[in-house]
Amino acid sequence: MDRHAVHYRRHVIIPLASVGTRGYAASVFVTGPNGRRKAFGILGYFSSEEEAIEYATSCAKARIEGNRMPGLPRKLGAVRHWFLRHGMRRQQGLFAANPWE
Repeated sequence: MDRHAVHYRRHVIIPLASVGTRGYAASVFVTGPNGRRKAFGILGYFSSEEEAIEYATSCAKARIEGNRMPGLPRKLGAVRHWFLRHGMRRQQGLFAANPWE
């Protein structure tokens, strides 16, 4: 668990990546200079453990600095854009035919 621990501005950041059905869930513990520990819940889901650890660490650093947490990667948006660009549009409406059947 502590193999990814990062010391940053007198804080200790311990990022976690838990495997779930939606991928690797990123979460993080931050221990302040006074010893108080704060846990952040699931920050997002990622396709690899490394991505989840990296995102959790960057969120904790931003929070320590007083900045807004970074947005999630736009991978799904890029995939959607590719499908729309290549003419594979989804039909609208409740009773539209399912192209995947």
